[in-house]
Amino acid sequence: MAAQNAFLGDGRARPSVLEAILQGPQPHKWIETAVRGYSASVEILDSKMQSRGTMQHIFDVQVKPPRVEELIGAMRGDRDLTGLEVIKSENGHIYGSAVSRRCTVCKEVAKSKCFLASVSVRSGERAQWTVLGNDGSFRGLVEALDRNQIPFEIKLKKTLEDNDLLTTRQEQILTIAFERGFFDFPKRLGLKELAADMGVSTSTLAEILRRGQKKILGEYLGRRSLLHQER
Repeated sequence: MAAQNAFLGDGRARPSVLEAILQGPQPHKWIETAVRGYSASVEILDSKMQSRGTMQHIFDVQVKPPRVEELIGAMRGDRDLTGLEVIKSENGHIYGSAVSRRCTVCKEVAKSKCFLASVSVRSGERAQWTVLGNDGSFRGLVEALDRNQIPFEIKLKKTLEDNDLLTTRQEQILTIAFERGFFDFPKRLGLKELAADMGVSTSTLAEILRRGQKKILGEYLGRRSLLHQER
């Protein structure tokens, strides 16, 4: 079993950071349309609550290339989406950002001080929400979802362990990816090009980046929780 608290670099105890996967409703009508009507898969890569209570999302939609333009047209016709910006790729990916007025789960995640790592929706499945937080923020999120009568199921809940700390190799790769614009929106460098430059497969690089980002978020959330306790 992992200890309840890991230690920060200065020797102070870091409160436990949780990773949880919730299975629940799809966040937006346009996502339901994309998944059911176009057999698309949808990933919400980032979400941010704006001042008026709306949510800005960065998304990655994958659909059969012949249906890209048709799906984009359907998204533009959704009244709940505003400020839609789209970047298309040749292999059926639609990258973009948009502002939505209706996403109760997204808003409750933001209010709870949890971090929404991703939302994944695929045909025939319910949405999977991956969140990071501490005991207090996660408990607050669950209570808020219950209070709003939002049906959900906790598929995974685990404590990030000491071995989730960033390795030197992961730090090097994340630094290179950051400096070369991989995390920019739109990206200045794609995954395939970055993998080729580093001499690794795209699947290996994708897994290294995913694990590295999760560890950074875990460390960040642990530090933020500790600062709140000290106030």
